[in-house]
Amino acid sequence: MKVVCGKEELVKGIQIVSPIASSKSTFPALSNLLFETNGDKIKLSSTDLEIAAQCHIKGEIIEDGGITIPAKRFADIVKELPSDKEIEIKSSKTNQINITAGKSRFNLMGISQTEYPIIPEFPKDNNFTIKTEVFTSMLKKTIFAVSKDAQRYVLNGVYFIIEDSKLKMVATDGRRLAYVYTDKIKTDINGKAIVPAKAITDVLRLLSSDVKAETVQVGITGNQIAIGIEGTTFISTLIDGTFPNYEQVIPKTSESRVKLNVRDTLAAVKQMSILTADKTSSDRAASVKFYFGSNLLKISASTAGLGSGEVELEANYKGEVVEISFNPNFIKEVLQNINEDFAIFEFKNSLNPAIIIPETDKNYLCVVMPMRI
Repeated sequence: MKVVCGKEELVKGIQIVSPIASSKSTFPALSNLLFETNGDKIKLSSTDLEIAAQCHIKGEIIEDGGITIPAKRFADIVKELPSDKEIEIKSSKTNQINITAGKSRFNLMGISQTEYPIIPEFPKDNNFTIKTEVFTSMLKKTIFAVSKDAQRYVLNGVYFIIEDSKLKMVATDGRRLAYVYTDKIKTDINGKAIVPAKAITDVLRLLSSDVKAETVQVGITGNQIAIGIEGTTFISTLIDGTFPNYEQVIPKTSESRVKLNVRDTLAAVKQMSILTADKTSSDRAASVKFYFGSNLLKISASTAGLGSGEVELEANYKGEVVEISFNPNFIKEVLQNINEDFAIFEFKNSLNPAIIIPETDKNYLCVVMPMRI
């Protein structure tokens, strides 16, 4: 194999696939990325056997072929090469890799591409297209609620439901739940899948970069999900299990409905979280109190040996006085994902879960359990 390409293209490809390569695997090839020619383009791939990434970059193909290259070492070398010089990459039959740019020359030992796991292709059937902006927003609005408890493995991902030309996403850790849906897809397929949080994070990493694609392709087949974005494909195994009945967690009735300014409420919670116990302390101590009085919301925190504080906000509340304690991080993460000026806060009492929804976007809601202090 022998190819020539620009540094910018090469760096872009490496940044997409190299984070997937596993540096701790007992299988040496998994620490490498697969570098091969594919028609008139260069194809880069990596996998940890659960998640795989593939992308194509532009380059001049002088001789077809392929080799696996140590991912981290390769990334470090390319990063330091001169930007104004073309990079030549050549591999030999003995798996030696020569990297040349201007007067810089490097030799690395690779592993034959025949030893690299086969990465599935994007499914031709059972897929749908969704706008990139909508898909990105839905992932961000749910990923924060995924459980980090490995023992509750079915909650370690975002639950996708495709039915009746709608896509729903749900995530929960048992103390909060995030739900969002869209009917902006056109598809005849129906299906359900629990997508691991790591895969979601990797997809968001790509989407947060300079992606110009207007749409994303999503395909589900067997125990895998494939996501195609602008010549890049992510493939992940799904979490095997049954997601709990999320609908029964969402309260059907509430006694109070309060309209809150998102920016002011978020600022108040952030201020009060400074006075909550750190992460090494018990969950009970890490709480802020929401006091609802006549046309008033008072958010406060108090921690023994640390201090106390409170912020008063205007609120169109006219019911009986209610005090509810919440984990401040749960409230912050919800409000940070509401892209509107106002949110609706619904609750029944201080013991039942509260619902937070944007004022106008009825496709998104979050349920947060109160803390019993």
